[in-house]
Amino acid sequence: MEPRLLEAYTGAAAMGPVIGKHKGVAALLEERVDALAYVMVRAYQDSITEYRAITDESLLTDVREVSAATVRCCLNAMRTGELRDEDFVPMIEGARRRALQGIDREAVLRAYRLGVQVFWREVTGTLAVTGTTSDHDLASMAAFVLEFADRISTEVAAVYADQSPRDARVMEQRPRTRLFDAVLAGTVADHHRGVDAFAAKHCVAVAEVRGSAPLADLEKVGRTLVNHAGALFWTVRHHSVIAAIEMPGQGREHLVRSLAGLPAGRIVGIGLGQVADDAGQTRLSYGEALDALRVGLGITGGAAIRPVFDHHQLAPLIAMLADLDRARRFAGAALAPLTPVMDRRWVIPTVDAYLSHGGRLKEVASVLNVHQNTVKYRISELRPFLDLAACGGEESAALLMAVRVHMYLSTDAKENAP
Repeated sequence: MEPRLLEAYTGAAAMGPVIGKHKGVAALLEERVDALAYVMVRAYQDSITEYRAITDESLLTDVREVSAATVRCCLNAMRTGELRDEDFVPMIEGARRRALQGIDREAVLRAYRLGVQVFWREVTGTLAVTGTTSDHDLASMAAFVLEFADRISTEVAAVYADQSPRDARVMEQRPRTRLFDAVLAGTVADHHRGVDAFAAKHCVAVAEVRGSAPLADLEKVGRTLVNHAGALFWTVRHHSVIAAIEMPGQGREHLVRSLAGLPAGRIVGIGLGQVADDAGQTRLSYGEALDALRVGLGITGGAAIRPVFDHHQLAPLIAMLADLDRARRFAGAALAPLTPVMDRRWVIPTVDAYLSHGGRLKEVASVLNVHQNTVKYRISELRPFLDLAACGGEESAALLMAVRVHMYLSTDAKENAP
């Protein structure tokens, strides 16, 4: 934290009991955590060159989530009167990701200092409005914030010390990561050394992981993509690993099978973009992989029953979902015959599986994890409303599209429910 913020509050008393008194202020600030995180990121971008260069939305989301964790750590201390080790984990892991991404240590340290300044301004502004804090209490809180700033600076310095030249694997990966991040952001120059590596035909894959995985887990996924899927480059975000994977000679289907065969571990799903021939197309493939992952997880409800979501197959659905109102009208009209039975939970999954597998009962039963006789019974129950066996060609494709739109919109509605 900058010394000028504290110069009026030297000689503060012990902070613990005073901090605990301000649970009400902490509650008020809790409602503004996300807004504060956005303000913090804007401060980084206004003042720090390395952060100003970040244009990848997934990386910006990563930075915002770490900033929000910083605010929550401070708020927890205001409520409890102590700095807990577990509250620092998101910031430490964030610093590890920045180190791997090639962001300079001083830039990360300055970002945390700016973040603490933003938080402190919000605290003093809130206290001024409530009018319930004495100069003595404010001095104690300032001392606490200074202790927090010192602690996070120490943790960040330790993270970067761990990424020292003695760790040859990390030091070898960092320049490649920095180049890949520059390609994804569109900030790499055409003459940049190493860009010719992107001239090989490749696809970008985005592997989503469960929860907030530590960097060690993300690195493990990255190395797996290199060793078992032929990744040329890889980098990390908060909840994902991004890789540029060379297109195998056996073709795209082989690549999809290779990705589907990866050890599941913490992977929720993998989005796969279209083929790229150069660095510019790499960015396009990245966007396609993100879209495929978002829509794929949307139609599966977040469960990776389809572990690889291929943009090549999902492109029509992605295009349809670009206009949600139009997609909703289309799905409503196409599924109207099923309205009398739509309240039965098995209807949509059964129609989806039946159409996806061409009516092959054994495969449908396997996907739904039920007996073939159960599938036959369900199809007979649906026949008065919609004869799936009679659907074919364009009619079947349109109905399957409507089912996928319905599944996506249903998941989206649940996630956005108050």
